[in-house]
Amino acid sequence: MKICFLIGDMARSGGTERVLSMISAGLEKKGHEILILNMYGQRASRTFYPYSPGIQRGWLSEAYPETLPEHFAKIKKLRRFLKEQPQDVLVEVDLILALYTVPARTGLKLPVISWEHFNYYYQFRKNNRIRRLAMRFAAVFSEKIVVLTKEDQSYYRSQLHLGEKVVQIYNPNSYPEAGNGIPYADREPVVLAAGRLTKAKGFDYLLRAWYRIEPQAPGWRLVIAGEGEERDQLEAMIASMNLHQVILAGQTETLTDYYEHASLFVLSSRFEGFGMVLTEAMSFGLPVVSFDCKAGPKEIVSSGENGYLVTTGDVDELARCILSLIREPKLRETMGNRARESAKRFDLEPILEQWESLLKEIKGSLR
Repeated sequence: MKICFLIGDMARSGGTERVLSMISAGLEKKGHEILILNMYGQRASRTFYPYSPGIQRGWLSEAYPETLPEHFAKIKKLRRFLKEQPQDVLVEVDLILALYTVPARTGLKLPVISWEHFNYYYQFRKNNRIRRLAMRFAAVFSEKIVVLTKEDQSYYRSQLHLGEKVVQIYNPNSYPEAGNGIPYADREPVVLAAGRLTKAKGFDYLLRAWYRIEPQAPGWRLVIAGEGEERDQLEAMIASMNLHQVILAGQTETLTDYYEHASLFVLSSRFEGFGMVLTEAMSFGLPVVSFDCKAGPKEIVSSGENGYLVTTGDVDELARCILSLIREPKLRETMGNRARESAKRFDLEPILEQWESLLKEIKGSLR
């Protein structure tokens, strides 16, 4: 089957790009012909995540379109591309791309799957109204919409009345062969968090919780791996609260080193599409403390078993749960072992089988 994945720019270092690199490589190994088509980006640039050698790549332009005529030109280029290189299925990796694909495929017998990586209620800082319009386009014109969690599937079905058109497929675990890692007794006294330094990730909540924890946890450090536009604000918070055991580690290509050496993981997000860092951390045997935010953590974390779910925004409860794991090494080990086992639910192979089944269904629907 010829499958085209349409994405903004595969050179980015986000979770969406990581997952696409895994799914596309897995489908290519199963014998499918894969093309990843970038809306924009430099052909010569190095992608953050590796491509499978057998995957084709394409670019519609180098620069992001800024003006309305540039957007229309992009639609024309996309239409020409799809006519010259016919595909069996087109997967748009972000619902906003429906604004391009709907007019570009008019008159073409090309089934489309819209794959969304944000939850239904996610509030975007930019173009939020346009994204809501794109969501309506996808709801009407796409054959299927793929969302990441059962919780989110219920939102799409109830709010847009889409029924079986909305399919739920989890993101795969990025590190399925993490192994047992460093013995718990030898792990460092580190509370780890990871993600882009954005408001959505809620690191301001985590710093407020750490303000309560630091005096009660001598020798322990909070490490936040990631980079983003909130760095200055977070650094200002650290200084104003006189915190001494917080490290903003920046972006890293060796996040596995942090997972291997840390003792527990925290997710303090206001919103999530899924919460892939939770499954990653758990595969390394880390117990987790997570806000019960929309949408995803409650489908990953069994509170009291492999970690704790905390009411979103409740800084005091977040601090209490982190402290309980800091103070009880045996509890960390027990929950960590359970976390490693439960992360196997998100192994790549069964998720690839779901994708193959969906792709075959979509291809056959237009016969």
